Amino acid sequence: MPEKTAHAQPRRDGLRADARRSIERIVSAAVELTAAQGPEVTLEEIAKAARVAPATLYRHFPSRMHLFEYIYRGRTEELADRAATLLSTLGPLDALIQWLREFIDLGIESDIVLSSLLGQGLRESDPDANQRWGYDKLATAVEDLLGAAQRAKDVGPDIKASELLFLSTGLVRAVELSASWDGAASPGDLRDRYITLMLDGLRIRP
Repeated sequence: MPEKTAHAQPRRDGLRADARRSIERIVSAAVELTAAQGPEVTLEEIAKAARVAPATLYRHFPSRMHLFEYIYRGRTEELADRAATLLSTLGPLDALIQWLREFIDLGIESDIVLSSLLGQGLRESDPDANQRWGYDKLATAVEDLLGAAQRAKDVGPDIKASELLFLSTGLVRAVELSASWDGAASPGDLRDRYITLMLDGLRIRP
């Protein structure tokens, strides 16, 4: 069955229990197969691994773009929720740093998948709406993390959550570019290096 251009996301609520279970199996299979084979994995392979009929998969996800948009929306929601967990288990600055690591890692991963899908002729449902949705989901998390670090006087009081989120988005691209130029440095090392450079610029000066 040919894949369709992305135009809408499956609902995350109001589904019957069996439909939710099917989607969970599809998502789990997609994540596992993509890790092993890359974003070129077909929907038919995913349906087989998820033990659902191809028609069931296509009903929820007419294309791989629909499926991966759904997956990364879920991952974005999980990252937004991570802020509270990190703040409850780490100091304010350590919580902020760890969250930024996970933000950058997710950004790089999703960029790789999106670039592959776009290269195969698929299109996002609505790139601008996707970006706005992601910003709105993560803005509160950044406000909480930044506010805690500012109250602890780990970073200066004048930086805004929106500025930190945009700067961090820029770090995703910086790591990607640096990794392509400097094969000796791992993306993880580059990520931590750029986070340190950014936070050094945000600290309170004596």
